[in-house]
Amino acid sequence: MRSGGILLHITSLPSTRGVGTLADADRFIDFLREANQEYWQILPVTPTDFVNSPYASPSAFAGNTLFIDDDELAASGLVSESTVMSGKTARGNDYGYAIYHKDVTLREAYDSFIKRDPDRDYADFCRLNAYWLDDYALFCALKKHFDGKSWLEWSDENARMRDAQTLAKYRDMLSDEIEFVAFCQYVFHKQWRKFRAKLQVSGIKLIGDIPIYVAYDSADVWAHSELFDLTKDRRPHPVAGVPPDYFSQDGQLWGNPLYDWDAMKKDGYDWWIKRVRKCAEMFDVLRIDHFRAFDSYYSIKYGELTARKGQWKKGVGYEFLKTIQASVPELTIIAEDLGDIPQSVLELRDKCGLAGMKIVQFAYDGNPNNAFLPQNYNEHCVAYLGTHDNDTTVGWWNTLADWQKETVTRLSNVGGSDISWELITRLAESRAELVIYSLQDIVGDGAESRMNIPGTLGCWKYMAKRGDLSAENVKKLRALTLKTGRCGNN
Repeated sequence: MRSGGILLHITSLPSTRGVGTLADADRFIDFLREANQEYWQILPVTPTDFVNSPYASPSAFAGNTLFIDDDELAASGLVSESTVMSGKTARGNDYGYAIYHKDVTLREAYDSFIKRDPDRDYADFCRLNAYWLDDYALFCALKKHFDGKSWLEWSDENARMRDAQTLAKYRDMLSDEIEFVAFCQYVFHKQWRKFRAKLQVSGIKLIGDIPIYVAYDSADVWAHSELFDLTKDRRPHPVAGVPPDYFSQDGQLWGNPLYDWDAMKKDGYDWWIKRVRKCAEMFDVLRIDHFRAFDSYYSIKYGELTARKGQWKKGVGYEFLKTIQASVPELTIIAEDLGDIPQSVLELRDKCGLAGMKIVQFAYDGNPNNAFLPQNYNEHCVAYLGTHDNDTTVGWWNTLADWQKETVTRLSNVGGSDISWELITRLAESRAELVIYSLQDIVGDGAESRMNIPGTLGCWKYMAKRGDLSAENVKKLRALTLKTGRCGNN
């Protein structure tokens, strides 16, 4: 069924809290519903790293507590109104402000919570999520104890190597901080369930996103080092990235540890199954970032300064993906199949019956048969003007040479006076079963509103303006949706 949706991460919702939160979601849900959009796509919802990237998280399972709705904590009597109000004075995106005030708010909420009678719902949450929560809570408490350092640099080697007696000692010593971390995750997941219920009532499906890899400095690698390709003393060995490509002449040196797929196979890929099942609890649809690594992955020797020197190795392939699909049959999966993709990746995607991605910005090499041109799409794909890694359409257009603009004009029959909306129209008219627009393109923002530039720092700062969710923009998008038959179930 033809349908449409909008890509907007939760931190990018208009807010006075430093970043967008679940408290800021209602207005955007209304915008989606009124514009007849059936999908809301977001980025990973796990905690971010020190540069605020959602693609290098300290946990593959935990939720980003910056999303927590402070107003709901106040309504439940866990925090004071004055505490909540003190965290609502930010002007635009300010992660430092958000992190500080969220910590103050959640610690006050925790102090109130532990003074109450035992909460059975909390106990059930901790029990059902113990497979990841116990290690994550201890990991966070230990990181704080060791001054925020990576677990590679912890001064207690026995803690780094997970000696059982040493961990028991720290569980006792850091019990209050461990309990605080667990409480924060409980609040996040409790509020997330309410958020999902609101979406379901409005007829909106949520598209989530997981990176294929996890960060080295994560609870997952620390607690399950046997599942990763590390040295005997659990230090980095080969690391992940991609060779020079469209985005970077040096490639992208991500630095994530690579999986030991043989070790994972021994227990039936249990860690991955649990990871994807967790996603099935949180999303209706899941986009797997860098899908091609299941077919072949790029291995770079640890210590290299760029990704120029590396080698492709055979990935885990079809058997693994069918195991994952069988474990979560209710979850629709989108394969991020962008970049320099060999035919074997497309064959693996198709063999699994997964929809791939099409990006309009990649379409204009002059070839009228380019697979990224909207008029060349088949039905079984998810199509975008650009992803979070691309410039906005206006920003991209402004970087093109005159001959490139002429190519766009000729191949997509546009005039260029309102390039963002013209290409949105071509996207909506395409045969793609699902099209996703970024909010930046709907409102015609320039490069200043770009979300991410791969391989660089200082990203993830985009925040929408309240005026972007205007009745005029609703009317415009709804009209196009009706005209192109993309009303979905709405």
